[in-house]
Amino acid sequence: MSSRRQRAEKRRQELENPQYGWIWKPLAVLLVLAVMVAVGLGVWWSLAPSRFDVETATQEQRISAAPAARGTVTVATLATLIDTLQDKPGGYLRNDLMPPGLLLDNMPSWETGVLVQARLMAASLGDFDPGAGESVNTLIAALEQDADDWLAPSMEDHLAQAGAAARAYLVRFDDGGGASFVDQGQGLALYLDAVRQQLASLRERLSSTVNDSERLKELGIEVAEGSHVPWYRVDNVFHQTRGQTWALGHLLEALERDQADLIASAGLGNSYTRALAEIERMQRQFWSPVVLRGSGLGIFANYPLTMAHHLSRLDGALASLIDGLGGAEAAQEAATPPVTEVTRSEDDASAGGEKSDEQGGQQSDEQGGQQSDEQGGQQSDEQGGQQGDEQGGQQGDEQGGQQSDEQGAEASNGEQDTNQQQPAEQSADE
Repeated sequence: MSSRRQRAEKRRQELENPQYGWIWKPLAVLLVLAVMVAVGLGVWWSLAPSRFDVETATQEQRISAAPAARGTVTVATLATLIDTLQDKPGGYLRNDLMPPGLLLDNMPSWETGVLVQARLMAASLGDFDPGAGESVNTLIAALEQDADDWLAPSMEDHLAQAGAAARAYLVRFDDGGGASFVDQGQGLALYLDAVRQQLASLRERLSSTVNDSERLKELGIEVAEGSHVPWYRVDNVFHQTRGQTWALGHLLEALERDQADLIASAGLGNSYTRALAEIERMQRQFWSPVVLRGSGLGIFANYPLTMAHHLSRLDGALASLIDGLGGAEAAQEAATPPVTEVTRSEDDASAGGEKSDEQGGQQSDEQGGQQSDEQGGQQSDEQGGQQGDEQGGQQGDEQGGQQSDEQGAEASNGEQDTNQQQPAEQSADE
């Protein structure tokens, strides 16, 4: 009896005072699983997308298979870059408010770099195609929105609008659509100059993390005052640089397809290859979980300094491209000069005046015309050669005026021929 009462009492106490310790075990298991899933997604979402082929991207972006105008590959590549920000693993992460996207900073910095280069190309489309139209304005306005917007319309909405505007502009490049890049180097030179300025700020910010100024001078890297980056922001600048160079590499490859004849005619193939090679070096696999900032020949490398060194070499390649494109443009303008009245410069006129004085003086001495030699020589030296040619021809430089017109004055044609006949009649009457 007593044992039965004891069992009943024990059961009553268990029902009145339950023990919930067993509930925490499944909750702990769920928490561990959630952390593991978040870490796995964070690692996966932090991997940069693979490179894509610009020719394949152009075929996927275009609707028509008809021949397209110059600039099709560049615009299609820009549209693909915008789509990549939305379609990559995790989507657009910069404006996330929930983990794991909220806890990530490397990939949001990478996205910022891609967005910056997309903005630069969109803003430069007007230089490549003066008649770009409303689609380009819509594209620029959509990309210039706040990258951290999460309320509707969010940045994802703006990116979708920008992608649609880029594809609408791409349709105009089809045969007969009216859109085309100009075949001169001015647009490409302006775009590369804007890229240089953008990368220069990144190079300074990366170099500011190095305390050894002498080492920076040896590498040819200058750091401006006030460009110091806190240690906890160095990885953001590093990954933003990788994002910018990732997008820039695709855009330069696309421009190489569209502007192949211009680059070849200017002899810039080697410089263009060097620029692409430096970008490819900056996109090598990143194995370290953190951005190391070692010094000297220590056991740790200095990733920001390595990236700044590659940016410095890339800057040199871009500078040579800009200089070469300026020379190509000048050569093209010289080959097809406009039909306008050409005025003689002071240097050319003085050179022509000196030759006319020498030859006209010798021939007038043989013919007895001392007056024309004295007046023509003095006035050509004093007034830069222009009045010397006119008055020397009027007062007796019969053959000197003709030879000076042939050798030193390409711009004076019909008027001086008539002036040369009048002094010839006067000398015959005398």
